Amino acid sequence: MVQRKDLLTFQFYKKEKFTGSCCGIRYLIRKETQDESDVFALYTWNGPYAFASTPETERTKHTFPFTEESLTEIAACINAACQTKQNKNEIPSLPSI
Repeated sequence: MVQRKDLLTFQFYKKEKFTGSCCGIRYLIRKETQDESDVFALYTWNGPYAFASTPETERTKHTFPFTEESLTEIAACINAACQTKQNKNEIPSLPSI
């Protein structure tokens, strides 16, 4: 699971992007401009490939206000993507004999 503290400081995102992975889900967080205001853009996709090597159709984009508080929401969104992937990968149990 990704925690807020894993996503570095708010100041970091003013100049840099951040990538990581959790449970086979890769993610990229960066500042983008949307409608003349700054936002966080979170991209998630199934690994193992890097952002540039993954077709745009296989990535999911989420946007959040460019605020310190949004980093907590971003961590929750990444964790939700991980949980969804884990649920899809569950092997159904066999019935008892």
